Amino acid sequence: MRAVTETTPSATFATLVRRIWAAMLQHKSLVATIVVLGFLEAAFTKLPLVLVKPLMAALNPGVEEVVPLPLPAGHHGPELPVDYGREFNVWFAARADALCAWFGIDFAGVTAMHTVIACGIVAMLCGLIGALTIYGVQITSRFFAIKMVADLRVEVARHILTLPLRFFGGRRMGELISKLTNDAQVLQRSFELAADNVVVDPLMILGNIAILAWFVPEAIFVLLALVPVMAIPMYRAGRRVRKRSGKSLQAMGDATESMNQILSGMRTVKAFQLEEQRLREFEGNTATFLQRTLKMLRAKGLSMAQTFVGYQFGFAVLLVLLGWIVLVGQGLGADDVALVIAPLTTTYQHVKRLTRSYHTLMESVGALDGIESILRSPSDAATQGGEPMPELRGAVELQDVWFGYGEHVVLRGLDLRVQPGQTVALVGPSGGGKSTTMDLLLRFHDPDRGRILVDGRDLKTVLLSDYRRHVAVVNQQPFLFNASIRDNIACGRPGATPQQIEAAARAANIHDFIVGLPQGYDTLAGERGCNLSGGQMQRITIARAIVRDPAILFLDEATSALDSENEGLVQRALDNLRRGRTSFVVAHRLSTIVDADLIVVLVDGRIVEQGSHAGLLARGGVYKRMHELQTAPA
Repeated sequence: MRAVTETTPSATFATLVRRIWAAMLQHKSLVATIVVLGFLEAAFTKLPLVLVKPLMAALNPGVEEVVPLPLPAGHHGPELPVDYGREFNVWFAARADALCAWFGIDFAGVTAMHTVIACGIVAMLCGLIGALTIYGVQITSRFFAIKMVADLRVEVARHILTLPLRFFGGRRMGELISKLTNDAQVLQRSFELAADNVVVDPLMILGNIAILAWFVPEAIFVLLALVPVMAIPMYRAGRRVRKRSGKSLQAMGDATESMNQILSGMRTVKAFQLEEQRLREFEGNTATFLQRTLKMLRAKGLSMAQTFVGYQFGFAVLLVLLGWIVLVGQGLGADDVALVIAPLTTTYQHVKRLTRSYHTLMESVGALDGIESILRSPSDAATQGGEPMPELRGAVELQDVWFGYGEHVVLRGLDLRVQPGQTVALVGPSGGGKSTTMDLLLRFHDPDRGRILVDGRDLKTVLLSDYRRHVAVVNQQPFLFNASIRDNIACGRPGATPQQIEAAARAANIHDFIVGLPQGYDTLAGERGCNLSGGQMQRITIARAIVRDPAILFLDEATSALDSENEGLVQRALDNLRRGRTSFVVAHRLSTIVDADLIVVLVDGRIVEQGSHAGLLARGGVYKRMHELQTAPA
């Protein structure tokens, strides 16, 4: 059975076409501007080619065009076709004479020079107007391409924020980063290049066809046959380019993941002397990327070469046809031959650019496939709908709660009742289900069986945004954004006043430290809080939770990574934070939770004991053995 995220090439290309079409409908005025400017660019680019005919006629005055013999009196032969080329030459020569007379230019009877000068003036005017249209097409088409990718990035970011935590647990961060950066960059480059050509070059080819159809219709069949001969290799190679582009981007994702592992684990890499090992892995992924990219480039190069061969064969046929018409058929003059050759030589350039654009679009299909795999991932069902919860007292009850990751069962029939304002400590050996219980209470996951009630209401039926507005969490590993300390605290309550932020910092025992900094609350925390110590970061996250004023608080081993001095400061801040709130605390150090209202001991996903510190010690069970291990003299 095909995996959910796997798609066929045709399906993915259809997705690309649908996205481009949707973007065109969304930005109709911009697309209309591109088309109008593209039409004008094609017109003022091809118009100088038409000047070849009157120019060649003026430069070869001794070559008389074939004039039909007069018919006998009273005899009416078949009506001769209109010679649009000769009519155009006569029309243009008359305007050239008038133009030179207007400027006061006279070449002592050499009237052909008037035509030459007029051709030069028209060419310059076409150049000036054409330059303006090219400028407009470049700006509008490329902006449209960038806008498409920017909109896609926003869509992906919005969707990622709706995905459940399980999605991220099953993905490599480097691979996700590669899809959001490298793949999106490939899409933008492809769309920019394609936008330069997909509108203008087809209009250029139509312009060439129009010139031949008007002046030398005998040659139009060669051009009509030449275009598909050049285009067929383009189409055949496009499928290979798409396939190999996807593999190339996958290899780039592997290389990005390798670098992500090096950067995020630099301390471990250096401590265990893993530099050479990690470097070899990165070099191997990079070599795979280069190998797959080379295959893609070969497919593109082969297509370009085949397109050129098709053009040369068609051009050879045209030369023979023109020679036969001129020497045997006597139907064309030198000016006609020049007019035919000029459009055909430029047609190759237009088809070549279209070939390159098609390849880049097929390359972007591989990039789009990676991004679409994220967008196809189902959103977190917990974010969909629910009943409002404007107020929250903090009563929590777990009824026969079961939960597992895939086939691995973590929680097995948990039953627990917590009154508003109580502090509940979750303790037990590692892997017992403490953090998973916290995740369910935060509704990062839903139970596989059983219910979680908050104020008597099933958590599944509550509007998640309302519920999360009444809770706060302080994790073992504090996370700070690369923003000011003020902004990091205000994350707990967007729009918090400076007074509220300062009051929260005071309650978290961090205010004096902050005001002692040169920039005070405006000091940047740095990437992941790199400008601060672990204890300072933790107290800022506590201030973030305090300013939120939650009804339910979750503390996940918030002091386990701190030294004794910082632990004391943080513990006092946590005591301020827990006061009057329902609090769930995960702790390995039992000394930090001796005053908890209820201590719950979890072993292998089951509640084996619950009660107060004194009561559990008196029972002489698992909790007492854990306490003795931690308090025994070294």
